[in-house]
Amino acid sequence: MATSTSHPRTSGGSAAPTSARRGPAGSRGLAWAVLAGAVLQVVAPVVQSLGLGSSPGEGAGADLLITPVGWAFSIWGVIYTLALAQAVAVLVRGADSVPRALQVAQVVLYLGGTVWIVCAAVDSSVATAVALLVMAVAGVAGALVAARSALPAGWFGALTRAAAGLYGGWVTAALFLNLSTAAVALDLADVADLGWQLGALAVAAATLVVVTLATRGLVAYAVAGGWALVGIAVTGSADGTTAVVVTALVALAVLAGATLLARRRASR
Repeated sequence: MATSTSHPRTSGGSAAPTSARRGPAGSRGLAWAVLAGAVLQVVAPVVQSLGLGSSPGEGAGADLLITPVGWAFSIWGVIYTLALAQAVAVLVRGADSVPRALQVAQVVLYLGGTVWIVCAAVDSSVATAVALLVMAVAGVAGALVAARSALPAGWFGALTRAAAGLYGGWVTAALFLNLSTAAVALDLADVADLGWQLGALAVAAATLVVVTLATRGLVAYAVAGGWALVGIAVTGSADGTTAVVVTALVALAVLAGATLLARRRASR
């Protein structure tokens, strides 16, 4: 595809240098697959409505000391809405307006999300962790492609980056929570032990920072990760675990600083 030279930045996303390339353009068939996946992950929670297991919004397994407060999971509503809106926008604007790599990542992410919802509904911590691993890989890949590609300027580019970034950031944070609950389910860790959970939180925060830098400061990605850290800090405050609060807030400050630094570098 041709190199973009006319729109180095889109509102609400990361700076896109003029040397950014889109790669192979998407196809209409993949665009329909993305929409189907986005719809499927929205209707999948009907499994939980049948009375099976726990709420898919909060996953499965034990409540850890680093589990975000319940209202933090409301971000799923925003994530699903953006996913649907972006999928429809691609079909309206034209499948060649987005990279094929982004479409592939979205299909894997949305289908993985559907599987994860089913696994969460039947209280399988190990299965949700496996599903989240696949989702996190696809989510990060999608965020990287969206951040580094020469998407059309204006609302469409902003919507695409917001949809990919918010989903990618949230599943990155969710992955470490699900891996931790799986460790408890397998009797590899004690749910009451704070030490290893602080370690998991630190690794999650470091991952969020690294990916944020790699996406050149994609705001939506950082916002989702920051939202998770805020939710964890609120839980720590309610539980009286000062170490969790401090770790989460320090991680939030580092993430915010990394985002500003990455965006400043990308704008040069």
